[in-house]
Amino acid sequence: MRIEPGLPALVTGASSGIGRGIALELARRGCKVAVLARTRDALEELADEMRELGGERGAEALVAPADVQEEEQVAAAVARTVETFGGLRLLVANAGLGRYAKVEDQPAEHVETTIHVNYVGMTRTVRHALPHLLAAAPSHVVGVTSSAGLIPHTLGSAYCASKAASNMYLAALRLEVFDRGVGVSWVCPGVVKTPFLDKVDMDPDKDLPRLARMTVRHLSADEVVRATLRAVEGNKREVALPLMMRFFAWSRRATPRIAEWLVRVTG
Repeated sequence: MRIEPGLPALVTGASSGIGRGIALELARRGCKVAVLARTRDALEELADEMRELGGERGAEALVAPADVQEEEQVAAAVARTVETFGGLRLLVANAGLGRYAKVEDQPAEHVETTIHVNYVGMTRTVRHALPHLLAAAPSHVVGVTSSAGLIPHTLGSAYCASKAASNMYLAALRLEVFDRGVGVSWVCPGVVKTPFLDKVDMDPDKDLPRLARMTVRHLSADEVVRATLRAVEGNKREVALPLMMRFFAWSRRATPRIAEWLVRVTG
């Protein structure tokens, strides 16, 4: 599916980081973009920047404050997007959070919130958007998940589980809608230099396995934005980045025992 001027889109988790970057790039291409997050002020500021950036190409921005944990809020945001833009052809499911701790130290509330936001929140958004995407096909769903959904690591039990579940959900969805005009992709970046890192209880320069710290570079948000939109236009299924992260994900599938041993011995 080509991303062209006038394309109606909805981006969740749009107030900062990767989601914000995707919304701005879509506006730059002249799309009609609804931006969803919990913080209205940040979304209003983003929408002004989007209109200024893409106004000459006919870009439109709609502020849709919502918490993906709340069914009625998500349903209302999707309905308002469709009503305002006359349809929906692209969903970027990006909302997420991370909490890191040893299993025995992580409160049940943190586990449940991580699953509810990262996985259940994404499925809720897809479920409300899908009828409109089917009606407007060709269309696309892309989930920005994480390499943690492909490669487990210590301190990330709940986070890894939520991202793995998201990947499998999108993989199953892709099978269901493959011949109905809706493409589905999931993008799995490694560590990305965004405000997300300031909000989580983990230092990637200390807490990730030493092998990963030595061999996998940190990504910029712009790199993930470009990879995400390429995945949409190419209807790619799974995109892992950077290159070494893709290699590690492949090696874990091909030789899981060796991959697990490497993570253990490199701490």
